Amino acid sequence: MPDDLTTAQRPTPRSAFAEVAPEGFFERPGVIRLRDPGHRPKTLLRGRFTPVWSAAVAGVLGVAPPEKPGIPARSPVADVLWLGPDEWLVLGIGPGCRSCIGLGSLAPALLRAGLAAAEVGDGLPDLELSGPRAREVLAGGTALDLHPSAFPAGRATRTRLGRIGVLLQRVEDGGNGPVFRLHVERPWAGHLWSWLADAALDHPSNDESFPR
Repeated sequence: MPDDLTTAQRPTPRSAFAEVAPEGFFERPGVIRLRDPGHRPKTLLRGRFTPVWSAAVAGVLGVAPPEKPGIPARSPVADVLWLGPDEWLVLGIGPGCRSCIGLGSLAPALLRAGLAAAEVGDGLPDLELSGPRAREVLAGGTALDLHPSAFPAGRATRTRLGRIGVLLQRVEDGGNGPVFRLHVERPWAGHLWSWLADAALDHPSNDESFPR
């Protein structure tokens, strides 16, 4: 045991998808891929949007939070997603959030700046959904219009998928179809993974080893 406990690293959090996907990966070729991207610092930020408040946030994160839904704000430290008029989700990205903020958490630095923030990383795990028919699979469980003209890359919104509340983020559009991130409360994580894997079976695969 280290003599100085303040220098001890936090234990690696157990994946929220470990029970249903021990390997952290699922693929139905030609349809979708599911991937557990692992732990990522996440902080819920609340406040009344004013120039002073926005400047304080930018002083910590390197970018002002977005004022309305749409494309998230991005800096070398974090992505900032608009959730509501007074609520944002701050997602740590890359090694910068660890070296600049410390311990992989963005909340302490925001709190030191006098901002209302709470770390939610392990309580709001996310999974990555991609593949040529990812949009079709999602469309089977939500009334949200996922066409690129209505929900372009970068957009994020709260919705229901089946009976599960999720924060759905369209990260990018690649050569093999769109890439989505689905953020979900931890108790529902395994259920969400299973729902998506089961929904993929309703679509034909281009691999004959997989059933219709």
